[in-house]
Amino acid sequence: MKLPIIATLIGTTLATFVSTPVIASNTFYLTPYIGYSFSNDISDEDGIKVSIEDDQHFAIGLDTDMDAGRVGLFVSHQPNEVEDIEGDSSFTYVHFQSSLRFNTFSQGDTFFGASIGTTIVDADWTDDDMFFSAGLFGGAEYKISNNTRIVFEGRWLANLVDSDNSAICNLPTGNESCRIRIDSEWLSQFQTNIGISFSF
Repeated sequence: MKLPIIATLIGTTLATFVSTPVIASNTFYLTPYIGYSFSNDISDEDGIKVSIEDDQHFAIGLDTDMDAGRVGLFVSHQPNEVEDIEGDSSFTYVHFQSSLRFNTFSQGDTFFGASIGTTIVDADWTDDDMFFSAGLFGGAEYKISNNTRIVFEGRWLANLVDSDNSAICNLPTGNESCRIRIDSEWLSQFQTNIGISFSF
C-alpha cells in the first residue's frame, strides 16, 4: 500500500481542518467503522472483465458541526481480490464530506450527505495510483450516552477509472499476460457501515 501518499494526504487535511479558529472551538466526532463493500464490474475494450470481489473494509470519520449539519474527513481502506486477474489489490478512499442532520427521534438523528476526494489504488490491473472519486451517504445514529452514539450508514462511492496496463489474466487458454485498457468508466462500490461515534 502507498503509505507515504496516504499519510501526507491525511496529515495535511487534518492540520488544515483542526487549525481553523472557528472549527477548532467546535465539538468533534470521531467515528471508527467496520463494514462490507459491494462492487460492480468494469470491462476493457477487448471485453476482459475486471470483477472486484465483495469484501470487508475498515473506515474512520472525523467531523465537526457546521450550520445544520457537519463537515469532515472520511477515510476507508478495503483490501480485495479481483476475479480472473492475478495479484491482490486495495482501495483507500480519502474524502472530504458534508452532511445535513435531522432530529428524527428523541434518542438520535438521521443524516444525508455527499463526499468528494480521491481513491488511492494499489492494483496490478491499473497503472494509475489514484482515481477521482465521489459519493453519497446516509444513515442514522442512536445515542448511548452524552458522548457516544452507534452509527448505521450506507454509502455509494464512484471511481473514475482510466487505465492502460498489462496484467496476468486467467483466460480460457490458461494464465497469460493480457493488456487491460479501460477508458473513463465508472467503478461503483456500495458500503454498509456500522460504527461508534465519540464526541469531544
